Amino acid sequence: MTRTMPDEPADQAREVFAYEQTPRPVGFPVAFRLKGKALEVERMGRTDRVPLERVAEVRLSYAPASFAPGRRETKIRLDDGRSVALTSVTYRAMFDARRQDEAYGRFVRELLRRTAKASPKARFVAGRPFAIWVVLLVVSLLIVGALAVFAWETWRIGETMIAAVAGAVGLLGIWQLEPMVRLNKPRDFAPQDPPDSLVPPDSLVPRA
Repeated sequence: MTRTMPDEPADQAREVFAYEQTPRPVGFPVAFRLKGKALEVERMGRTDRVPLERVAEVRLSYAPASFAPGRRETKIRLDDGRSVALTSVTYRAMFDARRQDEAYGRFVRELLRRTAKASPKARFVAGRPFAIWVVLLVVSLLIVGALAVFAWETWRIGETMIAAVAGAVGLLGIWQLEPMVRLNKPRDFAPQDPPDSLVPPDSLVPRA
């Protein structure tokens, strides 16, 4: 959850951004706090400090998961290969995933701003790596195409019920796969202007 505090001296005002989530159906809460030029990650009573000046890359992606179809993810990669990730979803129970779009969006936008300032050479990218995205695109087209051909052929031989079922499954596949392909198209972005579809602003709840 992101919290906003009243105006205070500069050293204290740097600590106003925080975000908390339970990233897995079975697990413990993880708290993220921005303190000056560092990101603090607290889990199970242990706090790790991530210096933002060591960030080499920040990647935003659309990463749906079980019971969390609208899940967004921010992954921070450091210059030593370590990484930290946070998502827009928190799990309250095994089958209860809650979206936190506005709190996630506020925190990630501030994280991007501070990272760009602390690490000018960092790369800011959206979507999946190109090779993975191409595979995702090809597999999606093959799945939907195969279902379309099957529905057409069964309709031609008079099996209208089977054709209708195949068509419905195909439409469901398009509904699920289309945002994964569209939102995960690889591209760079400016840290002060991340894509709204992956980092929702306060007034926008993404539809995908």
